[in-house]
Amino acid sequence: MATEDLKKKTLSGLFWQFAQKVLGQVISFGISVVLARILMPEEFGVVALAGMFIVLLGIFVDSGFGAALIQKKDADDLDFCTIFWTQTTFASIIYIIIFILAPWFSSIFHTEQLTIIIRVLALGMILGTLGGIQGVIVSKRMAFKTYFYRTLIGTTTSGVIGIYLAYQGWGVWALVVQHLSATILNTLTVFFQIRWIPHFRFSFERFKSLFNIGSKFMLSSLIGTCFYQLRGYLIGWKYLPADLAYYNRGEGVPQIFTRNIDASINSVLFPVISKLQDDRLAVKNAIRRAMRTSSYTIMPMLLGLAAIADKLVIILYTEKWAAAIPYMQVFCFSECLAILNTANMQALKGIGEAGTLLKLEIYKKPVMVAILIVAMFISPFAIAAGMTLYGVYALIINAYPNKKFIKYSITEQIKDIGENFIVALIMATIVFLIGRIDLNIYILITIQIIVGICVYIAISEIKQIESWIYIKNNFGSLLKRK
Repeated sequence: MATEDLKKKTLSGLFWQFAQKVLGQVISFGISVVLARILMPEEFGVVALAGMFIVLLGIFVDSGFGAALIQKKDADDLDFCTIFWTQTTFASIIYIIIFILAPWFSSIFHTEQLTIIIRVLALGMILGTLGGIQGVIVSKRMAFKTYFYRTLIGTTTSGVIGIYLAYQGWGVWALVVQHLSATILNTLTVFFQIRWIPHFRFSFERFKSLFNIGSKFMLSSLIGTCFYQLRGYLIGWKYLPADLAYYNRGEGVPQIFTRNIDASINSVLFPVISKLQDDRLAVKNAIRRAMRTSSYTIMPMLLGLAAIADKLVIILYTEKWAAAIPYMQVFCFSECLAILNTANMQALKGIGEAGTLLKLEIYKKPVMVAILIVAMFISPFAIAAGMTLYGVYALIINAYPNKKFIKYSITEQIKDIGENFIVALIMATIVFLIGRIDLNIYILITIQIIVGICVYIAISEIKQIESWIYIKNNFGSLLKRK
């Protein structure tokens, strides 16, 4: 693919992925606010526990095959059919395992209701595999416009269903039906947009080749997810479901920004790097641009959110969610580190260094476990703070191999995002100080947001920050064309 054509596809992909992420998160956020006002934190906590169990075992369904197909340059219909039937079989087997283990999992967390909730939610895992290959095709073609319509239909409709059921007194089942209906609608939407029909074809040779690559991605993802979920398991086991809900709510709001922007960039970045993998200088430039752009756009949102969290939580969720405020503030800082961690791992993933990714997880996780064990006996908030400390360590480990593979050291990375972080921190400090003024909470938070945006743009224009100029020049012209 010509460099100019790839650039156009990349920018177009970023536009549609960003539009899709923003649309999805705006709708999801609005729905979550309404549901949080109707339902209790304990009900969110129960569904979170069930979701963690399903996500962990669900990794075996994909087994890294999706990433392997994207990474393989000459993947054809035989590859797609082989992986489709493999994933469908794996999903059926995993569902049976989940069905059997559900009572055992419920007994560990002393919540009998978990059994039936897990068994129902896990059905979405099987349904989701039906549109898995279409998702791979979207990524390989970089036709991310497809996801925009999927999000518009699936998220909106399932959200309306969830809110209606919550008002009807369904309680925790409103959340269960919402999640399940979203999976069904997303699968149907992408299936009708990408007209790929599986045939009864299967190749053991293709399976072995893709499994050799995918299994490394799977193991890396399994280790990462397992230890990521460990936080929730520890909170759910030692503390109350409500504590888990506060933790998840505090973590979830900052992740709205990383899912919107950072995830948009990285979902496009992986197929781009896969195409450029033989040109390591081009890979470095792509990663560098991703870090600069994502840090410039996300860091002010995260740090600004930390500055207004004490008012935002009360306005959106009411006083019953006030315990989530300190969690939200600490996760705003840890998500800043996540920007760099994700980009480093995408680089290794795109150039096919699945084995290195697996080794990194092995190096990182003993430290994470040590932090969690100590923090668990202090408080749920100590776990959140400990994860921020772990994020610093993870960045050092994740960045090290890229100094070798693409000549992009952690020192260069810090220099590339340093100016963006400083400007964002200055803006957030001003916003925080304004928040100390004694005014009506609605008026005050409005002033804080307006001032924060104006200060950040003004400093960017005065200092002629590179990322600001890049965004204006490239995405401004792209938006006009759209």
